[in-house]
Amino acid sequence: MKAMPRGGAAAAVLAAAALLTTGCGGDNGSDTVEQETATAGAPQAPEVEQPLSAAKRHGRDLFIQTCGACHTLDAAGTTGQIGPNLGDIPLTESDVRTAIRIGGRGSGNMPANLLQGKDAQDVAAFVAASGPGAGK
Repeated sequence: MKAMPRGGAAAAVLAAAALLTTGCGGDNGSDTVEQETATAGAPQAPEVEQPLSAAKRHGRDLFIQTCGACHTLDAAGTTGQIGPNLGDIPLTESDVRTAIRIGGRGSGNMPANLLQGKDAQDVAAFVAASGPGAGK
């Protein structure tokens, strides 16, 4: 039988000791460790309705008062029949601000400048966040 070099024997003893102590440390005799999953800061599941910011709540309220008689938008609970269903159209905030400024597509069916400034911005933010493709 061949003799093991001195350094090799010491390494083998250390490796064996490490293996023996790996499962130690608990009084319950279990080799498993319970882990908790941290959820703080994790995004909510897509099916959970995200809370609206103050600006978007303001935009929703203005939308209901100013736009809801003509436009359907599920997120606002409106069922207008004159203008398009805004829940079916992917719109950006810029798209909505332009439509508010020029009156829809400029055909004259929607009055121009129904809202201005911060009110127009808040409605645009709410509508853009409420349609298809929102959050993508």
